[in-house]
Amino acid sequence: MLHDHDEMLLHLPGTAAEREWLEGHLKVLSVKERIALTAAMAREPPQDMAGAVNCLLSLEWYEVRGHADSYEVLGGFFCSEQFIPMEQRPFFDKAALGRLYEEHHPGLFVGNCYVEFPEKQPTLRYDGLELPDIESEGWSVRLKLASEAMPEGVWIRLPDYDAAFSDNPGEIELALDELGVKRFPECTLLDARCVLPCVQDLAGQYAKLSDLIDDGQELGFLLDELWQDDPNFLERFGIVLEFEHCRRLNDAVCIGRDLDSYDLVSVDTFIDQVTQKLDERQWANCGDAVKNCFNYTAYATAVAERQGYQLTDDGCHFIRKRDSPELEQQPPGMTMQ
Repeated sequence: MLHDHDEMLLHLPGTAAEREWLEGHLKVLSVKERIALTAAMAREPPQDMAGAVNCLLSLEWYEVRGHADSYEVLGGFFCSEQFIPMEQRPFFDKAALGRLYEEHHPGLFVGNCYVEFPEKQPTLRYDGLELPDIESEGWSVRLKLASEAMPEGVWIRLPDYDAAFSDNPGEIELALDELGVKRFPECTLLDARCVLPCVQDLAGQYAKLSDLIDDGQELGFLLDELWQDDPNFLERFGIVLEFEHCRRLNDAVCIGRDLDSYDLVSVDTFIDQVTQKLDERQWANCGDAVKNCFNYTAYATAVAERQGYQLTDDGCHFIRKRDSPELEQQPPGMTMQ
């Protein structure tokens, strides 16, 4: 049932680029995302591939209530939402309360879940011009797990906030339900992907699946925290990871925790800063003829090296880690923020 929509979406009118994007995205949709997709398709089926792209990008706005397959269960949510005392709850008609809950939170039953529709129409993120990058859509790690009952496997998308902070079944528990197992040792890891391109051979880095999930969770929480401070931080984080030659998930988590200790400045900005200082010198007042005899770029590079900076592989930035008392006291060209 959860894969019924794939072929329909891929046969909608659209461009080759849109089809390629949809194929890549649908291939790794988690169980929870597919449940949300079923509800989204029932609510408003897209008419073309551009609409399908926006449909998939809107899934995070659909609240999936796991293990909620009846109005009686929804009635329990209503009781919690209205803070009805526990001793009074047995005297309510839970099914009737469930229908009231549905009125307040319109949605759809999908399997053993209730999916709440977004309160507002999700913002269209794709305008038909530039397709968003699949590798930067609010996730940290995706895992494909299999079981004896489902050898073809299903995907889990981390981080799973429900598993960490609530009793509501989330990504992990819904996937285990689909696999027909209770614990990770009953699963086989078929594939593992990290949102950070530098992290290589993720599946081979861990002897225990639970350790991989723990680090995937922590990276996800960390990325969300950093993203709230700066939506464009991921590029700078990637520069720091390459500077440290990071290839392991656990190392990426450790570097992320210590991100404030790195200074990053573009080469052009650094040269401009040095140039402004040099132009205050007496010799710079002698005119352009004298200034044209001075190699500002070479001098700025030498200043950067003295301040502990290194040039990034792409030659676009200077980067350093403030891990010595001397560097701690030097003002950075631009700090990570």
